[in-house]
Amino acid sequence: MQNLTDEELMLNYQKGEALAMDELLRRYKNPIYHFAFRLIQNAAEAQDITQEVFLRVHQYRDTYKPCGKFCTWIFSITHNLCISRLRKKKWLVYWPRKQDDPDELVDFVSPDPSPQEVVSNNEISDVLKECIQGLPFLQKEALILREYENLDYQEIAKILKKSLGTIKTLIHRARQNLKTMKK
Repeated sequence: MQNLTDEELMLNYQKGEALAMDELLRRYKNPIYHFAFRLIQNAAEAQDITQEVFLRVHQYRDTYKPCGKFCTWIFSITHNLCISRLRKKKWLVYWPRKQDDPDELVDFVSPDPSPQEVVSNNEISDVLKECIQGLPFLQKEALILREYENLDYQEIAKILKKSLGTIKTLIHRARQNLKTMKK
């Protein structure tokens, strides 16, 4: 199962192979949780969103078509659920000020840290995290998908339902804003 692509796994899951979902869950539970947590800034809500994402993958498995990347599809589901929660609750989203945030869920942490986690934990300072939170929401979201989730511009455009040019502009402006905030 580990040598199959995400798209192949999803097609196998559509055919009723339960182990395919186990592998997709293994591959995506941490990235989905971390993306949701970075946007929502609430560990319990991020966990709920992560569970709901996989529930939606299960519910809509028959509608999945491998015309694009699976990661684009699953991050789009996550994006939509986060936006819905933010709209309903009208939360203010803050980046944690301490690296040892007590709200972080232990059961979602992989024993082997991902490259994004290593970079985040070792190189990004609290000041930079606060600056990222100061960005306009769309700039912040596009930047998080690019830098933390390593998605390409085309995938980000599909997830956020914006044009490729808009995504490039959002990420460029986010980086420019961070440069000016840093000074």
